[in-house]
Formats: sequence, structure tokens, C-alpha cells
Amino acid sequence: MEQDIKTEEDSLLYLLDRKGGERAFCAPSMSQAEFAHLALNTISAEAKDIFEDIFTLPKERRGFAANHRLMVTPIYFYRIIGVEDRQSYKEKLLLLNEKLLQQHKLYLKVDDHFDKSIDPKMVQKIVPHWICSEKLGLQNGKKVVEGTLKKGILSDIGETKQQLIKDKLAILLDIFMKNQRNMNIIKNFYIKILYWIEKYALSLIQAYEYGKVNPKVLFYGDIQRDEVYFLIFLSLIGCDILYFNPQDASKFDEVQESNIYSKLLEYDEKMDLIPFPQLPKGHRQETVARRASVEIDRILHTEEGGLYRPWQFEDYKLFSTPLQTTYEELFILWKEQARFRQGFKVETGSVYIPNIFAKISGTATDINEYLVNLNKLKDNGDMGILIDKIPIYPSRGYALSSGIFDKEGKLNRERIKCLPEYRFGYLRSAVQDLILDKIDELVSQEDFFVFPMTPQLKAKCLYTILTLEKKYLDLLQKFDYPHQLPKLVIFDGDEGTFTQEDLIVIGFLHFSGFDIVIVTPTGYNNIENGINCYYYDIHKLENFTFDLDFHGQAENKKNNGFKKILSRFF
Repeated sequence: MEQDIKTEEDSLLYLLDRKGGERAFCAPSMSQAEFAHLALNTISAEAKDIFEDIFTLPKERRGFAANHRLMVTPIYFYRIIGVEDRQSYKEKLLLLNEKLLQQHKLYLKVDDHFDKSIDPKMVQKIVPHWICSEKLGLQNGKKVVEGTLKKGILSDIGETKQQLIKDKLAILLDIFMKNQRNMNIIKNFYIKILYWIEKYALSLIQAYEYGKVNPKVLFYGDIQRDEVYFLIFLSLIGCDILYFNPQDASKFDEVQESNIYSKLLEYDEKMDLIPFPQLPKGHRQETVARRASVEIDRILHTEEGGLYRPWQFEDYKLFSTPLQTTYEELFILWKEQARFRQGFKVETGSVYIPNIFAKISGTATDINEYLVNLNKLKDNGDMGILIDKIPIYPSRGYALSSGIFDKEGKLNRERIKCLPEYRFGYLRSAVQDLILDKIDELVSQEDFFVFPMTPQLKAKCLYTILTLEKKYLDLLQKFDYPHQLPKLVIFDGDEGTFTQEDLIVIGFLHFSGFDIVIVTPTGYNNIENGINCYYYDIHKLENFTFDLDFHGQAENKKNNGFKKILSRFF
């Protein structure tokens, strides 16, 4: 930012702050009327908390000073790239915008670029002056402004502020012309900037009372090179600038001077650019206590902290990361919440759930210990489903609808939601998204089933899950990812085998984060006939038992003593 010393008086007032190494003017007491006639220079200020500091008055900021000719105003120009917290990003923007709106005419929000449809009248006014001045030579910004910015081209905002516009426009042109020699491009750029000054800058600077609140500009989203230059101009005339982009800000790199005039606040986490959040209809005024509660929540309940509020991650993507355990570990981990298991993590909008997928084949030599362990699997409160016989679902046909998968084999979600079989509308939106995500994930696995994933099987997967029983949907509805995992325990005590529909449901639940254990005291094959073995553990025990039912009852009438033992546990 520029700081000029033109008189001896200025030199005397221009001192060095030895503590901070910053130069500043000593500001004598001045009336508002005296402020109004001052020339204005700006210096780039550094904020401790830009979201709070931007609301401080310029004269309360470090570096502000004035004498009877010149005022030096510290301004904030920050590029805020990425997101500090994905969940609170929208709310933070909304709160900031709501607070800035209280500045009324001193606030400009841009979330879809500056207007590019330049008024032809503006062009007609400038071009004749440009042609005449070009013949005399336009070596620098000052020459351009003096030769072309004649009275009547811009609306009148008073002599002092009119001169401010001219001075800072000349500085901006010097910056641009240092990087561009083509006079035709410079002319087009100049006309565009003048149009933007007329449309945006004049109303801001006209409402600005020197010494009081300065104008604020919030620019959100993608930005073009010329828009970067215009933000620099707005900062030169005294505006605070906040530029937000949750993804990147590569266009600023095209303007070398942007690092001189602005400061970068960049977060590690990035996310896709979304439309600027809008206040919903019927928006209610937030209380101070509510706002404080939100801020405390933001500080306490971070992704990495391990202390999570209910449903903090319901809109996150879920990925199951199956655990490979010993037989003994299975029963230790069974009751453990997801957040306490090895491998649980939350990052960049995704939750990784370490879940169990295992088969217990046979029975242990110590039958008492075996039955105690089975009892542990069955004791799941309201987060578990117990199946005591297979097959679970009979095989059946489906009336297929066209267009349910796109050319890449992905679900056509809008088409699916219109099917009569789609009955998930009462579930939380996040659960509906999870169901469709996991159907997509299941049908994209080429090696999950031992049989090929054909288009017919993809359709069967879809229609099987669309007709899933309510008890499974209720568990998904109650599933708060960091906490207790939903459970499925299947007991197979005879020669029954899984149907394709059974295998589809098991696969879907596995990818949805369920803990799944298949108890097979006979040692017979079941899951092996449908799902490849590297997706689950098989814990092979010492013995096989062929007369044990799901309730721990021995069907062999001769073994009454064994039956009594089982009844103690079930």
C-alpha cells in the first residue's frame, strides 16, 4: 500500500513505531468535517481473527493515523481458502453475511462474479477521449486517467472522493500496465474497471464517512483475473475485502501483486464449491446464547477430537473398513463403539467404520465357554438382528424398469426415487443417501460375489434392497456412525444355504457398516458359496455339532445333561 510524504509537516508526523517496526502517522484530534476533506492512503493490516477484526473501526486499528491533509487507513484484505470445519462452513458464512448486512450501503456481496455486460454508453463516452490521448502517449496510469476520465463519465460523488477514485485508478493501471503492454487490452480492461467503479464502487465510497465504519466487500466463489484487480482497487479506496473459496484461488496467482495487497488464510481441508448459502424462508433470529453454544460446539466437537455430538457426521460419506481379528478379539470388539476401534477416522467429509464380518465354524471343546460367547453375540439390545434359520429371503423375480442405471453402471437416483418400490421417503435424507450409496458400491464390486456381477444381478441387487425389511431400515435410521454399530447375527444349524437375495442383503449391510457374524456349529459351507473368502474371517473351532439350534438347545434326546447345560445360557 502507498504512503506518501510530500511536506515537511508530513515528515515530522511520520514516525517509526520501534515495537512493531511499522510506520504510522500521529493522529491529532480532528472533527468529522475535517476528516471528510482528507486524502486517503491505505495500508494492509494483519488480523488476529479476521471474522471479528473486520468489524473494528479503522481508527481503532494499529497503524491508523491522520494529519490535516492525509489519513492513513489500515484495511483487511484476506483470501480465505479451504474450510476450517466442513460442517460449520455454511453456517459461518451465513452468520458473517448476516452481520455484514447490518452495514447497509457500506456492504457489497458478490457470489456470481461482477457484471460483465458493460453499458455501451460507457464505451461511447470513453473511446473518443482514449483515441485522442493515445496519440499523445499513454505511458502510465496517471496519463491514462488524466487524458480519458473526463467530467460526466462517472457520477459525481464530490471533489475529494472523485480525486480518490482517480488517484487509486492510476495506481491500479500502473500495476496492470506493468504486466500488459498491449494497448488494446489495456483499453478494454480500463473500460471494464470504470464500469465496475460506476456500478459498485461509487455507492460504497459515497456512503463512507472517513474516520467511521469503512466499506466491506465479500466475494465468494470462482474469480477471474480482472476481478482480482478490481478487488485490489476497492482495497486502495478503503474497503475491507474478504474473498472465500472452499477449493482454491488460482486466479490470484495470475496477479503477482495480489500477495502484496492481500493476505492468505488457507486451511488444509478443501471441499467442492457450493452455492453461497441462503437464509431459509421463515428465518429466525439467533440469540446470543444460541450463537455462543454453536461456537463452543465448533471448538469442542472437531473431527479429530473423539468427542462428538449426536448425529455430527450424518451427512458424511460412510466407508466400512473390515477388521481382521482373532476369535477371542471378536467378542471383545463386539460391544466396542466404532470410535474406539482401531482404524476409525473422520476426514474430508468421510467416516471410516472398522466393522466385523466373520464366520464361526464349528464349536469349541469347552462347550460352556462357546455358549457364553454366543450369548455375547446375541445380547445387542435394540441395535441387533438375530436370524435363526437360512435361507432368509426366498428367490424371486422382478419386473425391471428401464433407465435405472446410467451408461457407467451407476444408479440413476432420480429415476429410482420414482419407482413404486422406493419406499424410503420417511427415512432421514442422510439414510436414503447412504442406502443408494451402498447399492452403488455393492454393484460396482467385481469380486465380492463368487459369481459375476452381470446387469441382471445388478438389477436384482437394487430390487432386493428396495424391498428390505423394516427392521434393517430401523437400524440404519438409528446408526450414529461413531457410536454403537448395528449387528446381524445369523445362526445356521443345518444344511440350509443362502439364496442370492440373502447374499445381496449381507453384502449391502456389510458395506453399510454392520457387524456381521455367521454362526455355523456344523462347519458346513454357507457364506463361502456366495461371497469371496477374503472379505471376511473364518474362525474354525475344534468340533462340529449337528444337533444344536439357535437357542442353545440340543436336539439329541439322549443328551439330556447337555440340554440342561445349554438352557442355563439361553
